[in-house]
Amino acid sequence: MLMKLSELLARIRAISPDPDPRFHGPPDDIPGVWDAPERLKAPNFIGSTGHLSQWDRADWAYVDLRLAYWAALFQEAARKRGIPLYVHNALRYKSEQDDLVRRGVSRTKYPNSAHNIGEAVDIVHGLFHWEMSRQEWALLGVLGKLALERVNAQLPKDRKLHLTWGGDWKSFWDPAHWEISDYKARTRVLPPHEPMRRTPRYLLKHLRP
Repeated sequence: MLMKLSELLARIRAISPDPDPRFHGPPDDIPGVWDAPERLKAPNFIGSTGHLSQWDRADWAYVDLRLAYWAALFQEAARKRGIPLYVHNALRYKSEQDDLVRRGVSRTKYPNSAHNIGEAVDIVHGLFHWEMSRQEWALLGVLGKLALERVNAQLPKDRKLHLTWGGDWKSFWDPAHWEISDYKARTRVLPPHEPMRRTPRYLLKHLRP
């Protein structure tokens, strides 16, 4: 169940009792969330070759269409605030999963990760990547959950998208990670495929959740 915005903001204040005075709000496109701190803003990086190349990282083959649409909406909402986000990982190959387990980055063996069936994404900052404070991650968590509410407002009851955010985990905190909550019911080995690269705007234009 999604937390109420007031509860999310209370959590942020608990993490950092003195919120950054540069926070503003609310924005026009997704109501009810603070603006991001200035450190996360990099408007000159948005649209640069470096940022565009980041959109070539994720493989969108087999990814749940609702999840892909949500991820694109999340990135676009951040872009409107001058924040460059990108999906570092969506569908993940066996070799990638095995390597992450070997290095201790992931605890989940192939094919039991949500990434292995296209039901998870890792979303990070274009310049800082994973190197953000807990407060900054918490604010991105708010924006992601509000984007989720916006997607679900368009879906019938039996197709609502239920996501679990790694920023809410206690034992293995992973704030870049978002996964479909009941993905384990569909764990399987997918057939070989050609990687599919897509920009957020392409996904928003051509997908319907």
